[in-house]
Amino acid sequence: MKNLTKFALELIALQLCLCACAAPVSVTDQSGFLSDYSRLEKIDDNMLRFIDESAPNLSSFIVDPVVITFRQPPDEQVFTDEELAKLTDYYEEAVIDALSKDEGYPIVEYPGPGVGRIGIGITNVEETIGILNLSIYTKITGLGLGGASFEGEIVDSVSGKQFAAAVRWGTGSRILKAGITHMGDAKIAINRWAKDLRAQIDEANGRLIYASLFGRSACLLRY
Repeated sequence: MKNLTKFALELIALQLCLCACAAPVSVTDQSGFLSDYSRLEKIDDNMLRFIDESAPNLSSFIVDPVVITFRQPPDEQVFTDEELAKLTDYYEEAVIDALSKDEGYPIVEYPGPGVGRIGIGITNVEETIGILNLSIYTKITGLGLGGASFEGEIVDSVSGKQFAAAVRWGTGSRILKAGITHMGDAKIAINRWAKDLRAQIDEANGRLIYASLFGRSACLLRY
């Protein structure tokens, strides 16, 4: 028992060290993906957001292909190009599925009145350490959890006017199993974002549609 306690304390200490290395989201952290960063406001250490309260109601959406906006250091290639490409496809499909299923919102190809354009750029992906998620001690501390961050916006499909924008970070779950794949927690975060988007859109109208994409609280995303 003494050895187990010592092991748990060491893991907690390591987790605290890792968390200390994670810098909060900053207004100065810009990938260049968004059309406008000037109106972003800090919601918490992990989220920046802008919502145009005068924005019109949107009845359908264009979902642009999700893109990767970061480059891995040449000597630290954690993910292959193929893995990152699959993750962007996964994100795009999750958003389209969440918005369109169960008599949802039309996903269209062409601009027009009442059509919003959704753009998302993945700005970072943190690796899931699968073996660490198998232990109750590491699940409690969050050691081994991965995640992802993104910049996203909704603009008018005709004029390009920005109606909403956000910069966010999100981790996986201490409860849900991410499996042993090193992108498992990033996918958990993506699924959560997409489902929350649809749920909040169903409950909202007008400007709250845009709030639903970027959430009301975050960890760039924590619920």
